[in-house]
Amino acid sequence: MALFNIFRRSLFLKVFTLSSIISIALIYFLGSNLFVRISNGIIDEKISASLSEAESAIQYADYRFIIANLNPSTDMGALVEEVVRSTNLSAKDSGREIAFINSNGKEIRNIPPITTSNFLQPESIPSTFRAQVQNKPELQWTRTQLRYVSGEILNGMVIGQKITIPRIGKYEMYVLFGFDGQQRTIDLIGRSMWGTGFLLIALIMITASVILRQVIKPVKQAAEVAEQLTSGDLLQRMEVKGQDEVARLGTAFNEMADTLERQIRRLENLSRVQQRFVSDVSHELRTPLTTIRMAADVIHASRENFDPVISRSSELLLAQIERFENLLSELLEVSRFDAEVAVLSLEKVDIVSLVRRSVDDLGFALRERDSEVRIDSQEDSIVIDADPRRVERIMRNLLGNAIDHAEEKPIDVMVRANENAVSIGVRDYGIGLSPQHINRVFDRFWRADPSRSRIRGGTGLGLSIAREDAQLHGGEIRVWGELDKGSNFVLTLPKTQEAIHIEPAISELPTDRPME
Repeated sequence: MALFNIFRRSLFLKVFTLSSIISIALIYFLGSNLFVRISNGIIDEKISASLSEAESAIQYADYRFIIANLNPSTDMGALVEEVVRSTNLSAKDSGREIAFINSNGKEIRNIPPITTSNFLQPESIPSTFRAQVQNKPELQWTRTQLRYVSGEILNGMVIGQKITIPRIGKYEMYVLFGFDGQQRTIDLIGRSMWGTGFLLIALIMITASVILRQVIKPVKQAAEVAEQLTSGDLLQRMEVKGQDEVARLGTAFNEMADTLERQIRRLENLSRVQQRFVSDVSHELRTPLTTIRMAADVIHASRENFDPVISRSSELLLAQIERFENLLSELLEVSRFDAEVAVLSLEKVDIVSLVRRSVDDLGFALRERDSEVRIDSQEDSIVIDADPRRVERIMRNLLGNAIDHAEEKPIDVMVRANENAVSIGVRDYGIGLSPQHINRVFDRFWRADPSRSRIRGGTGLGLSIAREDAQLHGGEIRVWGELDKGSNFVLTLPKTQEAIHIEPAISELPTDRPME
């Protein structure tokens, strides 16, 4: 598995392996084809030469028998023996073997029915081939194995034809040739081709390795520089040499990096200015807002003495001032997250008690919306290491969001824990979320329906801050929803900050029925 991962991540290994496999396949195919052609050519040449030599030997033997017949005192048996022994070299020495066989299998005038040279066994001549020679007058040949009394066997061929010995009868004369010399030549060529093939493959691999390293080196360097740029080191650049395509790639990459650096620097400066502006404005607005709040409290306390319209206006004024204060608090919190100065104040927190307390704090909103919260916890107490202020803020944001969108339907809160984590699911059965909006619910100031009145709902920062608080704890918030079937937010927090890997203790709830 480790080797597979290395191969999968290495462009050099992929290209080198592919080129090596293709090179080996091509060399093997071409070498095999060439070897077969050469081998067949050598054997075919040997067969052609053997046919010519055999035909001459048989004609010469027939001529000698005709001349010998002119002298009645000639010993035909001795002449047959002389013809058989006339070969200078045996088939083992790149020569030939000769065999005389009486067609009727009889011994006539001291001529044996079978006479062979160099202790060649008659079984070297196949019986089917003998029948072919006996039935056809022209020269015949076939591939065979030359077998000797000593047990030695040679691959070769046999050529035969009928011949008539005057005053004796019909005989079959066979000339046999071995391919031992040709086979040695073929074996030598084969070994040479194998050696040449291995050498050629090694040269191709070495050449491919050198070329691939030259080509892949800048690609690897570009990947490393890109990773360093991604990690925040904006000063890294590729080394450019020459003026070829790779050098042009390096130049273009460096120009792109320069442009990205300028843009990132500009955006960082803009972000810092924005954060400073939000922080300063939020702080500067605190003082006049406090004064306005004090005045609004005085007016609100005396509303009984005012005209009903003015009394109602004082109530609306106080409500909007409270909303303005919440917005300033959330903007300050967002600026802390952006500046990465938010820190945890860890304590031992009972999650079940915290959830119940958060629900009680929102009792007025629940009564106003004519809704209720049903809490389901299998344990009376679940203690974790967390920042109680931030966790309570997460719960208030999730519950407040559910109340705003529940449309007078009940809200289910499920609390579950496993070995490493605790999960709290907040499930409503209201207007829900469309699938394309799920990934945007945590965006700042984003609303699924911009046409909805801003009186309904909060500042648009609550869910964003909730996710930041969860991630600050090393946890997460998952969301699922469907239009007209409600939505479900699942908060998962580690029990301890030492937990490396956490799994949610609950999954998303079904949408077609309230939680039992």
